[in-house]
Amino acid sequence: MTRWSGCRGALALATVVAAPVAAQSMRSYTVARPVPAAPVPLRATVDFGAGRVAIRAGDPGQLYATRLQYDAERFTPSQRYDPRTGILRLGLDPIGGAGIRVTSRQHLDQQAQIAFAPGVPLLLDANLGASDATIDLGGLALTSVAVRSSASSTELRVSAPTTGSCRLASLSIGAGTLVARELANAACEQLRIEGGVGRAVLDFRGSWRRDAQVVVDLAMGTLTLQVPRGIGVRFVATERFLSRLSAEGLTRRGEAWETPGYEAAAHHLSVMLTTNVAGVEVEWVEP
Repeated sequence: MTRWSGCRGALALATVVAAPVAAQSMRSYTVARPVPAAPVPLRATVDFGAGRVAIRAGDPGQLYATRLQYDAERFTPSQRYDPRTGILRLGLDPIGGAGIRVTSRQHLDQQAQIAFAPGVPLLLDANLGASDATIDLGGLALTSVAVRSSASSTELRVSAPTTGSCRLASLSIGAGTLVARELANAACEQLRIEGGVGRAVLDFRGSWRRDAQVVVDLAMGTLTLQVPRGIGVRFVATERFLSRLSAEGLTRRGEAWETPGYEAAAHHLSVMLTTNVAGVEVEWVEP
């Protein structure tokens, strides 16, 4: 089925297919839209609250493409795009406005595969609820990204250098585990990590193009930093926390802990701990 959709009279062609799948209440939904002749930055919001979701770079000729498998008794797929502003929303809306409740294993079989054009500037806001997420930002023209998840596991990777200029990556992990790999490829000016009782593993391998600042707000969580040798690292936190921090290759300097020769390093990683993280481990890795 082909339909025309848009906001306030703006029309753009999208291909939409909805079909039943084997389970009685499960349906599949596919939508794709070509890159327009004069694209504006894509301001994408993804709402997918329960199941498994994968986000990545896709076909250069498709502005976005989505494949969903969803519980048709409780949700309906949503796709709204305004070609004038670049505002896009993809996801599932609860039927009748009800909140998301996972009441059986069948509901966890929901799946979403979402891809964005690598050549169009992207501002991504992903609200993933209890979904187990696998996100690869490699190759995207990333401007900013925000990911919120309360699932047991969220995996983010930047498998190749991004293009564009990323201002901020904000990751909220709830009580689960966040593993973020090859973050240097994102070249974001600032990375913010926040959550409750959780664990975060941040791998800073990749292509270093700019210095990075990390702000960590984990209540009672643990933080592991995997840093290539030769990167200058500096920790700033409260006096109470700094008195307990001890990591190989870091020395106390005033109100901070630093690697020797921090100022002279070609690239710098500055870490600010804004709350009492239960533990921080620094692992030195090969570039």
